[in-house]
Amino acid sequence: MTRDELKTNIDWAAQQILDLTTLLQNFYAELGREVYPMLAEGEYAAFTEKIRTAEANLSALSGEQAEMEGEYRRLLEKATCFQCGTVNADDAVFCEECGGRLGVKPREYCETCGTMNSPGQKFCGECGTKLKDPA
Repeated sequence: MTRDELKTNIDWAAQQILDLTTLLQNFYAELGREVYPMLAEGEYAAFTEKIRTAEANLSALSGEQAEMEGEYRRLLEKATCFQCGTVNADDAVFCEECGGRLGVKPREYCETCGTMNSPGQKFCGECGTKLKDPA
């Protein structure tokens, strides 16, 4: 799945979550207004079923959205150049701006603070962390 497709799905899921949350709030309000006087008679079963269904749908959709957002972040990180910060096309192997290899953090990239250091440095000039060889 591409970043654009994931972003579209995330936006769709966010809208569905908003719609379901609104629906759930309306059910609670309706339950409170119309059914409260009948609680002793047990006539609120249909409302509680609606609420349970909406809560289950909301929970499932929230989980799906979280998974899609995680995948979107992974794809975005894979397409973002560690050397210059350019966001490239999903299928790019090298940065369209500087030519750096995508998906590989250069030795100069500090894992601790995210600073790009000068070539050949062994320690980060910003935080002092020892720079790792790229994997």
